[in-house]
Amino acid sequence: AHLKLLQAQLEPHMLFNTLANLRVLIATDAPRAEQMLDHLIAYLRATLAGSRSGTHSLASEFALLADYLALMQIRMGDRLTYSLTLPADLAGLPVPPLLLQPLVENSIRHGLEPQLADGHIAVHASMLDDSHLLLSVHDNGLGLPALPEQPPSGSGFGLQQIRERLASRYGGAARFDLTADSAGGTR
Repeated sequence: AHLKLLQAQLEPHMLFNTLANLRVLIATDAPRAEQMLDHLIAYLRATLAGSRSGTHSLASEFALLADYLALMQIRMGDRLTYSLTLPADLAGLPVPPLLLQPLVENSIRHGLEPQLADGHIAVHASMLDDSHLLLSVHDNGLGLPALPEQPPSGSGFGLQQIRERLASRYGGAARFDLTADSAGGTR
C-alpha cells in the first residue's frame, strides 16, 4: 500500500507539466501538439497497466521512458537528445513501475533545461554480477552543487520517493547513489 501511495503521488506531477506544455503547443504548433498527445496517450496507457501490479518488465520501464523522453524532446527540440540501452537478456527482469522516470525528469528539469543547448540523457541497464542489476541515468547538465553541505537541487520529492520505494521493496539489497560526473552532469 505504501508503494502504491508513493507511485500515485508522483504521476500527477508529470501529467500536469505535460498538459501545460501541450496547451501551449496546440496554439503554436498543432503537428507537434499531435505528436505530444500521441506519446502522452501511450505513456498513460502503459502507466495505468503498470499501476495494476507491483512490478513490470524492464522493457516496459524503458518503453515508458521512451515515450516520456519523446514528449520532452518535442518540448525542448534540438536541446535534448537521449539514448536508452537495454540488453535483450535483461528486458524481462521485473522492476517497480516508474522507477527511472523521476530521475530522467530531474535530469531534464535541474540539469538540462537551464542549459541553452546540447543536453543529453543516457539510460543504461546492465548486470553488476549474477544477482545485482545496475540501472543508470546520466545527463550532461549543470551537475550538482559544489558545496557538499548544500543538498542537490531536486533532492526533494522525486529522489526521496525512489529511495523509499527501493527500501520498501528490497530493503538493504538495493542502493541509490546520486553523484556528480567528473566530466560534468549528474549520474
